[in-house]
Amino acid sequence: MSKKSSSTGAMFAALASENVTPNQGSEHAATEVPAGAGTPPSNLGLFTGRESAIRAAAAGKRVTRITRKVPPERCRIWAHHNRRYDMLSQESCADLIEGFRTKGGQEFPAIVRKVREDDQYDYEVICGARRHWTATHLKMDLLIEERELTDEEAFVLSDKENRDRKDISDYERALDYMHALHLYYGGVQSRMAQIIGMDPSVLSRYLDVARLDENIVAAIADVREISRNQVREIKATMEPGAKLTKAQADKNRETIIKRARELAAEKVKRPALDVFRALMAAASSDKTKRGRPSTMLGEFQARSSGKTAVVARTKGRRGLVIELYGESGAPGEEIIEAITALVASHYRPAE
Repeated sequence: MSKKSSSTGAMFAALASENVTPNQGSEHAATEVPAGAGTPPSNLGLFTGRESAIRAAAAGKRVTRITRKVPPERCRIWAHHNRRYDMLSQESCADLIEGFRTKGGQEFPAIVRKVREDDQYDYEVICGARRHWTATHLKMDLLIEERELTDEEAFVLSDKENRDRKDISDYERALDYMHALHLYYGGVQSRMAQIIGMDPSVLSRYLDVARLDENIVAAIADVREISRNQVREIKATMEPGAKLTKAQADKNRETIIKRARELAAEKVKRPALDVFRALMAAASSDKTKRGRPSTMLGEFQARSSGKTAVVARTKGRRGLVIELYGESGAPGEEIIEAITALVASHYRPAE
């Protein structure tokens, strides 16, 4: 490795490393970061203003970071944090809760920056929402590391920390990328992909998730279950391409959005997988009668779960289609009872 690339790697390690080991006490120095550690990413330009750290790293010196413990209520979550803080729970933070209890606190500090315009808070959390939630839940102090960061630097650092983590959903990540695209990169996807070091096609698929129609999102019980693959499949059904004309794609979109609204009106929301299956089924059942849209005539919901169990729809002039949804959990006798009632109400044989 050349001397230049070695010093560049040291620079990023000095600015972005979180490999720290806390000592006891309310304020202490974190483990020193040796020069030469780390791999230089493509977004080094964001940190070029940090002159003192750069000079220290380039000179081969060690950079010491200071951490401290503070009450979590003195820290707010950054408005553009890439986690849905309102959806955190004991279940989603179970690993951290166990670690906090076992070790008497955090192993790694939350990355924060100083708040100057709000007397209610001293800091805002850039990286570490789950750590903040866990400290609040356990009524323990939060270990923090303060940094001076612009909003763009905060976004890049947060993305770097969470890029490979499985506990951040595609949907949370997608909304974060969409916000950053317009706020920091002028809506230019190629520029953003280059700066954050992501394949442009991968970024594009995340942005498709963020653009998912609000009616579909409203039908899903937990938006964190939405995946890029699900969105890619439904998008292909609603956009013109090699297999669909514009008229066909528009018709599919109309059918899918109509079904999404029906699902969103259910008493109990469905899992994302069930919603996407129902939407694809609606588009598929409508293909053979483009001039005669399918209309829902009646619906029965399972008594135990409240989920849709049986739906009756029109097909052509006199056709009647009965759809059964096994995920409702309704027993067989309840299904038969519902079918009997729907047929009695809507089936009309030809004379």
